[in-house]
Amino acid sequence: MAVRAIDLQVDDVSAATELLSEAYGWSVLTDDPNFGELDAGGLRIMLSRDAMVPWAPLGGVIVHHYVDDVPAATARATAAGAELLAGPLTTDWGTESAYLKGPGNLIVDVCCDA
Repeated sequence: MAVRAIDLQVDDVSAATELLSEAYGWSVLTDDPNFGELDAGGLRIMLSRDAMVPWAPLGGVIVHHYVDDVPAATARATAAGAELLAGPLTTDWGTESAYLKGPGNLIVDVCCDA
């Protein structure tokens, strides 16, 4: 199990993608006005204007925690007090995911490559 990606909400995805690439040398994987993705040395940094999940706008970060068994990880998280927002489900981009909310509106996507 590992955190392999962090999703950051930004106002200008293209500008943020360009700055992070030029300033830190991160490789651009996706460059779109609504979604950017960079490789920051093995950690994917995803940039989006809107949360790519089906709930109210959030103000910050989604941590993508990769696991082997999404239903088991979801059960563990909810037993520990996390609120299930959506899932488990198969996303449009090909992962199995469940989105959970914790204290301070921390959002964690427990996921695996489908």
